[in-house]
Formats: sequence, structure tokens, C-alpha cells
Amino acid sequence: MARLVKVGASIEETNWHEALKDLRTDDVLLLEPGFYDLPQGILFSDITIKGTGTLPEDTTILGCINVANDSRFVNLENLCLNTNDEANSLYIPPKANTYLTLRNCIIKGYGDDTAVIACNGKVTLELYSTIILNGSVSLFADADFRLEMNDSTIENVVKDVAALALEGRGTAIINNSQINGSIETYANSNIEINFNNSQANTLLVQGEVWLNMLNSELSFQDDTCLYITDRTWVNIVGCNFKGCVYLDSKPHVIIQNSQIDRLIGVNEVQLTIINSLILSHTDFQDKVKCSARQTTFNGGLEYQYFLALGDDAEFEGRDLIFNSNGAHLAVKDSAKLSASVIATSDEEITVERSYEAKFKLLGMKWITKENN
Repeated sequence: MARLVKVGASIEETNWHEALKDLRTDDVLLLEPGFYDLPQGILFSDITIKGTGTLPEDTTILGCINVANDSRFVNLENLCLNTNDEANSLYIPPKANTYLTLRNCIIKGYGDDTAVIACNGKVTLELYSTIILNGSVSLFADADFRLEMNDSTIENVVKDVAALALEGRGTAIINNSQINGSIETYANSNIEINFNNSQANTLLVQGEVWLNMLNSELSFQDDTCLYITDRTWVNIVGCNFKGCVYLDSKPHVIIQNSQIDRLIGVNEVQLTIINSLILSHTDFQDKVKCSARQTTFNGGLEYQYFLALGDDAEFEGRDLIFNSNGAHLAVKDSAKLSASVIATSDEEITVERSYEAKFKLLGMKWITKENN
């Protein structure tokens, strides 16, 4: 039967270190506001720890929480966990089969490349209204996981380390959250990601991944704002990409009702884009196949082409809007373009095409500049 253990400094309450020595299955520790030093070597199993202060910072545990191999669950609520050395703030071992749930918590890492939360084994990680500071959340190669992240934040301060690293096999559901850093999967990943009403800096998708993005934003303006490669399946609706969406290898991608600064596809990408806006530049090479509907392709002043096709790329579009802003349209090598335009800001555009290229454009005036 679960015990409620009130922990604090008064006579009616149990001393923190005495409570740790007498931990029992399903105990609920109610910590009064204060600082609690956690000794090394303690393994937590089947326990709930709640802070009773007004704010999570009112109740601070100093140290690292390690979950036992046989633990069914560990719950943390309304408290702060502060780690002041090079160790994981929360660690789940490879043999685990457990739940780790954080509600209204603040987890402070050391600020190096050691993951703040490190998950191995079979684990369900639940982050609700929780803030992760000074590092990353990592689900490693041997993890079989389910991640649920709601109304939470990851603040990563470490360069060249993903704020959220998803390796292994599992499902990640991220809602109404902010990740100040990158989200990355890996070549051996086998994952479904649902990223909804959330924000991150960048997203790297590789391995076998199903990615669903809804009403979200990637904020970095560089060429890897969203990088998708390998055999991935992607469905994007109502999203905003401040930088480049770069598609490589053999992904299948559907983009709807979204805004993208730059769009590049190479190798054997299959892309469908509907009712979207490309602000600066679009470039398809190799054997890319793109089908576009009711989409606007703009040109940026710093780019020679607003839309460029090369090699054996194929582009088929209907009811498009072309605004070149002085940039050209290029159809080179053996590329194919067949499109109809319903609106444009240009009196005419210049089309640079190779002799071998196949080109058909309806709905606007254009002049040809042949490149043999």
C-alpha cells in the first residue's frame, strides 16, 4: 500500500536522509520547500517525489537521479533537480522497462555534452510543463521508447550537440513545446515523430522515420533548417521554415499550407507541394520528381534563379504563381517542366533551357535563352 511521507525539518516530518534509507515500493515523498542533497549510489524504483512549494525552484534536489533496472515508474512533480557535475541529471539504464514522468519540473544540467536526461532500454518518458536547462534529452541506440512532451522547453547551451537526440526505436509526440537547439535522428533510427504547434531551431531527419509536422516553426535561417535524407516519409501542414528545406536521398514528402524560404531537392526525392509559398529560391537536381498545386514560387534578389531544374529532375505544376523578382527560370540538362500559371507579377520571365530539356509553360509570357 502506498505511503505518504512528509519530508522536511520539523518534528512532525521525516528527515530527508532517513526517508531515503527507508524507501518502499509506491512511496510518495512530499518535500517541503528547501534544498535536499542527494547522496551518490541511490537507485530509485517505483516512487513519486513531489515538491510542496509554490514554484518548482522552491524545492531543489542537488544531485543525480538514477533509475533502477527493475523500476516500474519514477514520478517527479513541482520540483527542481540541479546537477553540478559531469553526470546525467536523470539516467535510465539499458535493462529498464519503466515510466519516467516529470510534471511542472525544472531539470538543470551541468552545461557540457553529457545528456541532462539519458534514456536507454524500454522507457516511456513524459514531460509535462517541464523545463530542461543547460543540455540535451537523449534517447540512445538501445532505447525502445515513447516520448510525450507537452508544454515543455529544452534550453540547450552546448554547441554541436542536439537538444533532442532520437536514436533507437520508438515514437516521439511533441505538442506546444519549444526546443532551443536542434532535433536529430540518426542512421539507425526507426522512429515516428509528431511535432505539433511547436518550435525548434533545426531538424535533421535520417534513418527510417515517419515525420508529421503541424502548425510548427523551425527558426534557423541556414541551409540545414530542415534536412531530410534516407528512406523517410514526411507530412508537413501549416508550418513555417525560416531557412532552407533540404531534401536528399529517397524521402517521400508532402508539404501543404506552409511557408519556406528556400527549397532544395537532390537525388531521388519525391515531393508533393500544395498551397504553399517559397520565398526566395527553389532548386531540383538529379532524379527529383515534384508535383505542385496552387503554390507560389518567388525569387530572392541574391539568387540567379527563382526555380531551377537540372539533370533528370521533373517538375509538374498547376495553378501556380510565379514572382521572379528579376531572377530566371532554368530547365537544364534532361530536366522536364510542365506547368500552368494563374498569376504573376512579371510581364515576362527569362527561361534558360538546354536543348535536351523538355519545357511547357502556360499562363504567362516568357522568352527563351538556350544553353546547349
